[in-house]
Amino acid sequence: MNRYLGLAILGGGLMVSPLFVPLASSAVPQARVGLINIDKMLQETPAGKRANDAFNAVRKAKQAALDKEKDDFVKLEADLKKQAPVLKPDVLEQRKGELQKKYADLNELAAKLERDLAGESQKTTAALMKQAQPIIEKIAKDENVQLILDSHQAVWSDPSLDLTAKLNAQMK
Repeated sequence: MNRYLGLAILGGGLMVSPLFVPLASSAVPQARVGLINIDKMLQETPAGKRANDAFNAVRKAKQAALDKEKDDFVKLEADLKKQAPVLKPDVLEQRKGELQKKYADLNELAAKLERDLAGESQKTTAALMKQAQPIIEKIAKDENVQLILDSHQAVWSDPSLDLTAKLNAQMK
């Protein structure tokens, strides 16, 4: 008997619960959202351009170091190909082994430089965001916005939510 009473109460609750949904959803406050495009800020503002220039200088220096190592490897490989016909087989195998090790080292260096550049890019963006934070907070208060997201995080958004132009105008 108790089982049937419990099922009846559960069934009645399920039938009546849709009636309470409008009451519950009207009690939840609606947050105003704004969006900024961090990439645009990096490209269009003086601070972003300075940060990009500094990052590009680091990138070029690291790329030059990698290019030098790559050129050295190509020269060694060409020399080995020229000398291969006159080298003894055991010396040829030893040189091939050294060349393979150099190739592995070159790949390792390329991966390390790529990781370093990714870290440098993150530091550049973080420093720029630290500088932009007080401006973003002021814009949020002025626009009565409770949440500001990077526009790349949105699948779709109304263009009127984009606050990038206001941010870019205030970034020095």
